[in-house]
Amino acid sequence: MSWNTLPTGQPVRLSQDGRTIGSGVVDGTTPDGSIIWVVLDGWRERRMFHREDYVRVEIIA
Repeated sequence: MSWNTLPTGQPVRLSQDGRTIGSGVVDGTTPDGSIIWVVLDGWRERRMFHREDYVRVEIIA
């Protein structure tokens, strides 16, 4: 999935190397889909993740 297709406010779950990072909502993406910002549950600020970090983003229905 291309990160730039995720709408702001979309609930997601993030993991890396099989380990859960956390769940939260998309706060923004770059037009090329290389960066995603997510406000994780329990956090006040958003966190930035790079495509090169090999973070898996799953949509939470």
